[in-house]
Amino acid sequence: MTISKYCASGNDFLIFHSFLEQNRAKMAIKLCNRFYGIGADGMVVLLPYENKDSESREIAYKWEFYNADGSFAGMCGNASRAASLYAFHNKLATQNHSFLSGTGIIDTSITEIVDSKHAYVQSNLGEYTLQGNVVENRRGNVYEFEHIIMRIPHLVYFATSMKEFNLLSNDLEFLSHLRHKYDANINIAIRENDKIYYATFERGVENITQACGTGACAVYVSLRDFSKTYTLIPPSKERLQVFYDSGLIYFSGLVTKVCDCII
Repeated sequence: MTISKYCASGNDFLIFHSFLEQNRAKMAIKLCNRFYGIGADGMVVLLPYENKDSESREIAYKWEFYNADGSFAGMCGNASRAASLYAFHNKLATQNHSFLSGTGIIDTSITEIVDSKHAYVQSNLGEYTLQGNVVENRRGNVYEFEHIIMRIPHLVYFATSMKEFNLLSNDLEFLSHLRHKYDANINIAIRENDKIYYATFERGVENITQACGTGACAVYVSLRDFSKTYTLIPPSKERLQVFYDSGLIYFSGLVTKVCDCII
């Protein structure tokens, strides 16, 4: 079989399509391993989807999404953009299409085709939900995180200095503690004018990833400034543009086809 590897702003995914719906957790663990497999943050399987008469829009496909540890996730923002470009490359969908994720319908748009392997892709992540704040103590310091549901749960903390940002984003023990206590992705961010630097400790990867799409959107929501587009900069330095329109959160960035792998 052939599996394609795509990278969305630093998040990398293994993607293929199938007619068979099944549990592929063990396969995801094996193939996402960066030493004995191909290596990726997650694995995506695109499956046929029959539209129901009651739906007002056409759904191109549905997906199975697995984290690198084999756990199933309903949604991954950057994976939605990678899957969109894969579907377009393989003639499974048009340049603008919708698909069914575990958290509902996602609308995607390939806004600019750079060449045969690179394109800018936008995803509509929909509405957000505010869950209040949580307070945590760490080595005598008090940190207040905002709990936001952006398809999946996120905690967001804005650092007051780059020193604090680096300290927290490198404190993997603390981030892992928060991730398991609240069953959420943990985001540390810092604002510099209209640019936001952020790092996300992701469930299923259990580490800081090079980028996180839903994390970028959760950080944007935490700003409470929906009047303009913000540039979100993850560890990969590949910038994401996040904006708000009519109650919905959109984000876009570069997606790259890395290679095809014969398994």
